[in-house]
Amino acid sequence: MLPDVLIGQSSKSYFTHAQALEWAEVVGRELSARYPDWDQPATGTFLCVPYPLLPLMVDRLGPLGTTLGTQDLSQFGPGAYTGEVSAELLAEMGSKLTMLGHPERVKLLGETEAVVGVKAARAAANGITPILVAGENDPTQDPREVMTAQFEHRLRDVPLDAEVMIAYEPTWAIGQPEPAPAEHVVGVVAALRELLADRPNVRLVYGGSAGRGTFKAIADAAREVGNEAGIPDGVFLGRFGLDPLAFLDVVDEVRTALADRL
Repeated sequence: MLPDVLIGQSSKSYFTHAQALEWAEVVGRELSARYPDWDQPATGTFLCVPYPLLPLMVDRLGPLGTTLGTQDLSQFGPGAYTGEVSAELLAEMGSKLTMLGHPERVKLLGETEAVVGVKAARAAANGITPILVAGENDPTQDPREVMTAQFEHRLRDVPLDAEVMIAYEPTWAIGQPEPAPAEHVVGVVAALRELLADRPNVRLVYGGSAGRGTFKAIADAAREVGNEAGIPDGVFLGRFGLDPLAFLDVVDEVRTALADRL
């Protein structure tokens, strides 16, 4: 089972092998120093990296409790699919997560909802938790309506009891100077909990230009209006977390905000 508190990082395609190694060394060392009483001080952290970096991260951060995964997987199983990386192979290599449906892949590579759904089913069938990156394209759309349509395709063949992580990342907030407003996120997260109430093993995190202070602002906004259901289970960083010390600050921030769940 995934932890109740989650702090994730997608390195996209930024890291060289040497940079990834340095990042892992800093994060591992600092988490061990900051949480010396924890048997696995990285518990609750998760990391999605390009395929070639998976073994490095499994070796360096896996023993500390980080859950490792990739940023995609093949819609096909093992076979004559040149250039593809199957869920079966990734599971064997230690991948526990995979990102699916990210707007960058939809825009740049033309991925369809049907393809994302096939990938999600293949992931779940091989013990890999799909991280479904979901959200509306612009602020004028109804997030619940948009994501209801997305989940109809993406979760169609994923068993109800399977582990699933939903990363709420409104497309209009990705790559922007600021994340979506905290009050907006609170409302959407609460709506998502209702929408996915028939799935007992769902985790909800916020992404989309998230950084230092983002999660605290969301948690504070939810508690101010008495809406605990609107507090996500964590946060999913992109470019902000490429700095290992910035990532570590967010780990501390989320763990402090959700201390009652640890």
